Amino acid sequence: MATDPPSIEPTLPADTPAAVLEALARQDSPALRAAVARHPNTPPALLEALAATEPGAVLSNPALPLLRLAHPRLLLDTPRATLMALVGSPAAPDWLRRHTLTHPDAGLVAAVASHPHLTPAQLAALAGHPAWQVRSRVAARPDLREDTLRALAADPDYGVRMYVAARPDLPHGVQAQLQQDASVFVRQVLARHAR
Repeated sequence: MATDPPSIEPTLPADTPAAVLEALARQDSPALRAAVARHPNTPPALLEALAATEPGAVLSNPALPLLRLAHPRLLLDTPRATLMALVGSPAAPDWLRRHTLTHPDAGLVAAVASHPHLTPAQLAALAGHPAWQVRSRVAARPDLREDTLRALAADPDYGVRMYVAARPDLPHGVQAQLQQDASVFVRQVLARHAR
């Protein structure tokens, strides 16, 4: 059975001018667009355009910290789909996660709530977010402290409590708390996963 050869990303010379990078970004090759997104000479507007399809490459651009000094809103005012792709990337840096944690769009906050590098304090704050979708994402994370789990086990939305009940690693006190839950659905999920 033949397999596809591994994709080899082209190496662009360090002195590639911005105009050439803009022309290369219009090519059909995803590997070439990723190389342009990582290139330090790529103009800020082009980086924002490439962010929707090449979020990890854009976020790993070595010039991004300097570009953000010159353009503080760089990548923050992009369309929702682009911002969603950026915060969903494992390469999403702390400054982007912090920006999104306070965003008015609950869908974006829910996306960042799944990021693996959130601090326990950030997770505890998200556990109190007004949108149940955000709290559900937090409840599904495997890396929660017991105090955050307890707070989520007492959540006013039974759907969030169901996520907590489905966890295989529930501390005994949280498990006992959910055994007394007012929702039969929460108790059923707990019974199913407690076996």
